[in-house]
Amino acid sequence: MFDLRYHVASLAAVFLALIIGILVGVGLAAGTDVKDSDRQVLQRQLESLDRQNQDLSAENDLLQSKARASEAYVNETYDVVMDGRLRGESVALLFVGQSDDGVQEAVEQTLSDASAPGIVEMEALELPVDPQEVAGALDQQFSQLTLEEVGRRLAEELVRGGDTPFWDALTQILVQDHQGATTLAADAVVVSYTGIASDTPTRQFLDGLYSGLRRGRVPVVGVERTDSRRPSRIAVYKANGLSSVDSIDTNVGKVALAVLLAGGPEGHYGLKQTAEDGPLPKPIEPLPLAPLPGG
Repeated sequence: MFDLRYHVASLAAVFLALIIGILVGVGLAAGTDVKDSDRQVLQRQLESLDRQNQDLSAENDLLQSKARASEAYVNETYDVVMDGRLRGESVALLFVGQSDDGVQEAVEQTLSDASAPGIVEMEALELPVDPQEVAGALDQQFSQLTLEEVGRRLAEELVRGGDTPFWDALTQILVQDHQGATTLAADAVVVSYTGIASDTPTRQFLDGLYSGLRRGRVPVVGVERTDSRRPSRIAVYKANGLSSVDSIDTNVGKVALAVLLAGGPEGHYGLKQTAEDGPLPKPIEPLPLAPLPGG
């Protein structure tokens, strides 16, 4: 997938070089001791820059046309592709850090458009993690567990549902926002990393958390928005073995997320340079129609 911003930046750089060349040329031309050969070299350089500028302008126009055509196609087929794709699936949303209304709205819209019942559980974790508080909140039999093991067990409970002794014990100190019920099992999990893990205990906890999510044997997808003001966290998802979507505020991103949550090909998708596997998992096809009554 082409990144138009990269080509626009390249185009701007050529414009700048062209302007500098012109200014230098004017300065040289104003001198009394400039040789004709020097002027000819300068003229050839300016002509070369002008050709590069024209080529990049044409390439930029073509890329914009392709982008508009792709977006129009996705928008026109969106309802058909999404209909029924997540019907009956229970999806949990985990914020590693503070909750983000924009991300949650995009996930909820994705689930609604794909016929899912909605987010069955949302948890937003409080970072950094205090080891002493965690140890003090756990039952005596668990107080000697490492933070990595604690994170792993929380992730496993999030997926499995049912009895959740770790969530019950740690919600007061580790959760800053919560919706839904921890007792419900999740068929898939969406992760949004909005915090910062700058200390060793928090990193150990998150290592266990991601490990537990991977071991849950359900699709787990890390997400971010195209307009996110935070640094991209796609590299974090990739490093921890999670699939990702970098543009869930767009129809392309919503389709990619729905396909991944339904068990589609793992990878990193979306519209930014972080989407190393392209905009969408392949193949994307409408689901088969249900048979007509009596058919």
